[in-house]
Amino acid sequence: MEIRDYLRHFIDQLHENYAKALEDLSLEQWQRRLGPTTNHIGFTAWHWIRTEDNVVNFVLQRKNTVWLEQGLDQQWHLPKAAQGTGMEPDEAHAMTVPPPAEFLPYARAVWESTAPYYAGLTADEMNRIVKVMPFGEIPILQAIGQTVIAHGNQHLGEIWLTRELQETTGQGM
Repeated sequence: MEIRDYLRHFIDQLHENYAKALEDLSLEQWQRRLGPTTNHIGFTAWHWIRTEDNVVNFVLQRKNTVWLEQGLDQQWHLPKAAQGTGMEPDEAHAMTVPPPAEFLPYARAVWESTAPYYAGLTADEMNRIVKVMPFGEIPILQAIGQTVIAHGNQHLGEIWLTRELQETTGQGM
């Protein structure tokens, strides 16, 4: 198996699991914070999808993000460039991310836009060095592994735990 196929398998699985974790949530479950320092599921999902959009589309491919192409910053009154990294807790907690029925089409558009890039990855491309903050100059393989797969799974676990603590039934992983 080539590394590209290995990456695509886990990225596709991650995307499917995000859709499962989000699609049946009510607005109350989507926006509920379980403690004074926790984020709501809507923020967490927005943060990671925006990160994949920014890193893969803008940083790695140097093309517009789906976020800006669709004008969602203006439509949803959310930050134009930020995706939540380093955001002050009060700002993150106050964010109103549209409910899953409105948000998931954006997520799916990001996944659709990044799929051809993942499918076309070559060894040379995976070894190309790019600047990804806060990590600095790293190979694209690391950027994908760290910001898409590892980071995405970290937040997916956070979402499933928040669902569980809310006693939200669902399809599970």
